[in-house]
Amino acid sequence: MAKKDEDRAKIWFLLDRSGSMASVAEDVIGGFNYFLAEQAAQAGECRMTVVQFDSEDPFEVIAAGKKPADVPELNDSVYQPRGLTPLYDAMGRLIKRADDRIARRAKAEKPAEDQLVVVFTDGLENNSHRYDRPEVFELVKKRQDDGWTFVFMGANQDSYAEGDKIGLDDGNVQNYAADSDNIAMAYQSMNRATSDFRGKSHQRRVADKADFFGGLKEAELEMRRRKNR
Repeated sequence: MAKKDEDRAKIWFLLDRSGSMASVAEDVIGGFNYFLAEQAAQAGECRMTVVQFDSEDPFEVIAAGKKPADVPELNDSVYQPRGLTPLYDAMGRLIKRADDRIARRAKAEKPAEDQLVVVFTDGLENNSHRYDRPEVFELVKKRQDDGWTFVFMGANQDSYAEGDKIGLDDGNVQNYAADSDNIAMAYQSMNRATSDFRGKSHQRRVADKADFFGGLKEAELEMRRRKNR
């Protein structure tokens, strides 16, 4: 059965390209390309915008409003970790861009899309100049009230504490370890939950907006298993 117009999804993927990612750059590239290929194979209307950020360029758009099958794969020419982590600036600009897209589509009488914002990072905010934490908190809160889903994947930090600072729901936060195996698992977990999201109706997506992972966080569980050996 074809998905209805109101079940369209828009994925905003915000990828940390700061220098701390250098040691795992190939793993990040491989994980992202796996996620991309899996989402390209999914049924349903979906568009993706992919943005990478660091202190040299806090908002570099590498794909805008494309079907997953048309988003170019990452490679080491595009993804080159460097600089610091202006997370708040990147999130603020992404939300503003999403608002603009929604307004343009409404004016053109195009079908609405369910908004899914995914943040994949391995470090703490340390270089924003345009947006601060309270501003991002308010932006996120209002969009969540409007039915958006925000997801935070973080390494080398307490992702739950950092997510709380900007109003994210614990059910949408997952810690991962910055090593090859766990990064692969983080992308697999994100892909599984994204596929589940896309398979739901608009009403179900909104109802589940605070439980993106459905109670199962594979990379985080593996981290805990390792610590308890």
